[in-house]
Amino acid sequence: MSDPVVGMMDQAYFTGRRELLDFFNDLLKLNLTKIEETASGAVACQLTDYIYPGTIPMSRVNWDARSDYEFVQNYKLLQAAFKKKKIQRYVDVEKLIKAKYQDNLEFCQWLKAFFDQSGAFREDYDPVEARSKGKGAAKLAQARSKNASRAKPKPFTGATKTRTGAGRSTSTTAPSSGTNRSRRENNSLAANRPIRENKPKLSDDHLTDAVLADAQLMKKNAEQEAKIQVLEQNMLEIETERDFYFEKLRDVEILLQIYKEADPESSDPEAMVEKVFKILYATAEEQITVGDDGEIVTKSAEDSLLADLAEDELKGELNMDDLRVD
Repeated sequence: MSDPVVGMMDQAYFTGRRELLDFFNDLLKLNLTKIEETASGAVACQLTDYIYPGTIPMSRVNWDARSDYEFVQNYKLLQAAFKKKKIQRYVDVEKLIKAKYQDNLEFCQWLKAFFDQSGAFREDYDPVEARSKGKGAAKLAQARSKNASRAKPKPFTGATKTRTGAGRSTSTTAPSSGTNRSRRENNSLAANRPIRENKPKLSDDHLTDAVLADAQLMKKNAEQEAKIQVLEQNMLEIETERDFYFEKLRDVEILLQIYKEADPESSDPEAMVEKVFKILYATAEEQITVGDDGEIVTKSAEDSLLADLAEDELKGELNMDDLRVD
């Protein structure tokens, strides 16, 4: 049998500490008060024995384990049972034996979810008898019976005496029949009320983890957005610089074409070389260009704006011509 899928966002991982302790105590007749008490692996072994009878040699389970070595021996029994039943669950023994609350809480939550999904129910199972052969089981049973006797309520005798000042005593009698009748009516009304569904509540640890995870995601998102803005700015600067040098190259090309087509006798090579250097060393603010006669012309800001508008209008007319259908 393979392990039922219990994902990290499964409802089982929102089960609280108190509910888990009540689950183990009721099912296995234990007296656990802290999640850390499950770190020895003995509880997980008996729960596995409940679900899959005979997979755990309960006589080898050490209920009185104290050292890490003894804890590991219990987990070896558990891992052998998981392997036998093909339960694909990794048990991080190194973390669990340290008895840290969070690690053992998550493992206990998984154990309860695994039990719920297995649908196991053994009416004839005696958990006390099943673990009685294990080491330290007798001491565990004595401690449980001692705690149970302490919590056992005293029988009600119908009347109690309370001592007041000066040695006088007053008696309190049992409730009258009218009082009992009103209690029965209240109980019947309470029984007819609709039962509210108890929704799982997030534990404080899970809320803290969720807030930290959200904060980390928001921080990473902000860092990525900042990097994107830097990349976009760099790309814009590179494109501007590319266009700037392309215009220089184009002006030099036009100048050379004019010189080539001109009369060799009237051409001045030194003047042409000087014009080439002027084009190459011109800044973006100077906005120079080559005229039709081969002379260097400095464009004003207004001329540049008018040229850009004319170019945009020309592109728009060309686009309209492309859209016309003859």
